[in-house]
Amino acid sequence: MFVKTIDGLKFLKRGKKLFEMLNTLVEEIGKENVVKVITDNINNYVFDNKLLEEKRPHLYWILCAAHCIDLMLKTLENFLQ
Repeated sequence: MFVKTIDGLKFLKRGKKLFEMLNTLVEEIGKENVVKVITDNINNYVFDNKLLEEKRPHLYWILCAAHCIDLMLKTLENFLQ
């Protein structure tokens, strides 16, 4: 079940802030009710999500498929120019 969308722009350049926010959300929702976290694959997100997976081994983190496809298309566009 989808629960919430949060504007993460303010977390992009702050280390561990995304981890703290996601960890707090898991606590609010209940760790037994959260199984997956989906984010973009920006470096800070990757780092913070790995911290979350270490703290909560029952969680799975996956990349947003739309973001990955967008990155692939941009790479292809740059290659073709």
